[in-house]
Amino acid sequence: MKRRPDHDFEAILDAVDMAVIVLKVGDDGVPRYVGMNERSREITKLPKHGWHGKTALEIFGGTIGERALALHMGVVQSKQEATYEIDVPAVLKTRHIRTTMKPMFDAAGNVTHIVGSSADITSERERDAALELTKIAKEKAEEANQAKERFLANMSHEIRTPMNGILGICEMLRETALNDEQTLFADTIFNSTNALLDVINEVLDFSQITANKVSLYYEPFSLRSLISDIAILLSAKTAYKGLGLHVHYDDDVPSDFVGDASKIRQILLNLVGNAIKFTDAGHISISVSYDQSAPAGALKLDVSDTGCGISPDQIGQVFSAFEQADSTPSARSEGTGLGLAISLAFVERMGGDLTVQSVQGQGATFTVSLDLELQASADSSPIKARSLDQSATPSLSTPAHIAPAETAGILAQGMKILVAEDNMTNQLVVGKMLQNSGAEISYAKNGALAVKAFENAEYDLILMDLSMPVMGGLEATKIIRRYEETTGRTKCKILAVTANTQKSDAKACRAVGMDGFLAKPFRKKELWACLGA
Repeated sequence: MKRRPDHDFEAILDAVDMAVIVLKVGDDGVPRYVGMNERSREITKLPKHGWHGKTALEIFGGTIGERALALHMGVVQSKQEATYEIDVPAVLKTRHIRTTMKPMFDAAGNVTHIVGSSADITSERERDAALELTKIAKEKAEEANQAKERFLANMSHEIRTPMNGILGICEMLRETALNDEQTLFADTIFNSTNALLDVINEVLDFSQITANKVSLYYEPFSLRSLISDIAILLSAKTAYKGLGLHVHYDDDVPSDFVGDASKIRQILLNLVGNAIKFTDAGHISISVSYDQSAPAGALKLDVSDTGCGISPDQIGQVFSAFEQADSTPSARSEGTGLGLAISLAFVERMGGDLTVQSVQGQGATFTVSLDLELQASADSSPIKARSLDQSATPSLSTPAHIAPAETAGILAQGMKILVAEDNMTNQLVVGKMLQNSGAEISYAKNGALAVKAFENAEYDLILMDLSMPVMGGLEATKIIRRYEETTGRTKCKILAVTANTQKSDAKACRAVGMDGFLAKPFRKKELWACLGA
């Protein structure tokens, strides 16, 4: 029996992989369904029969049917192809269908049929929604990171400002005539405040690491001098515990490298400090070796101790944040547990490696492996701190090179210094620290008053706080620099003396024309160094 033509038509439509519909425009100008393949019926959940010769409104009804019929009529009337999307309710989730309707014409140019092709874009919509959610989540995470950075910067400022007062007044107190008990109390305050400052520095360093904002600043430096400085700095601690401190740096090992000296200094201070903390008898040793033929890690820095060592079950955790090899309360009270995590992050940022070998009860050896460039010409002079205008970042204990007090005192004779500082305690600290310098000290409690004072008198040096009411130090400096350009006055030296110690703060200081950066809390000798710099 010969198949009917409409059966052949249906078979052809069913062979098409995508959803296809065909509508015929009646004499009344209304399009009605005359063809719908199996894929289209799957999407619309329509039966095989019962829809032929009906309009979209008659088939679907309601808002969906009205909208579909209006779209079909629009194609007939405009004689233009149209694409639209509809949402088809389903049991588990709404399905999103995109349909393109294309008109077909007779010889007279009248629309006789509309052929539509549909695609299920539910997955596409879900993907777009997922991407949008991911974008929103990323933006929220970035906002959270920025909020954390602002919080840390604010907390740094809020903590460092009173700490500057504590350390400054304590230092002045220690210079007065004290009996033994009073000296003990003053020393305890001073040492405890410095210990708190170390904790704050570690937390800020760790926050920069987690935010992936650790920057390296390469410059020539003497590794031999750097290690010698560290040994001298920590010798008092080892002597107090009755420990030996040995440095093994052979003459044939290079001294002069190019790298981030401040980061290497911090790494070694962390490692040696940890060794001292966990060693009660014996010695600490720092050994340097260099093998230019090594495929990686030509420079090796070993820090060894004869302390308690690390148990096998803990050795894999020593570089984790907030973890310590010795979990006893006495050990935990001596630090944050961030030192090794920070050291590892710095070493890895420099492309090196930090490893540990230990036998419990027999000490431990931490090895830093680095590939540092050798200096083109040897210069074993001691490391000097770079000034701010040479793109240095602020050190939390700047400056490293201190002018002798007597030299600074001679240079300060007759100097006119303006201290722009809103905190009365810090005004007192600076005044007391400089009272024997021979300089004339004036004060301004905000940036606006500092600008006014500068316009009314000439100063040799302005110690400018950044965070002040009415007008901050950055804005005040910009106004002062513009005033100098306009009037032709000799440029005044302006140093930021601030508790804002983020790298962005140093960058902002450079941008407005400041000449240096002294981070709070600072020592008297560091402030005096600014007079002779």
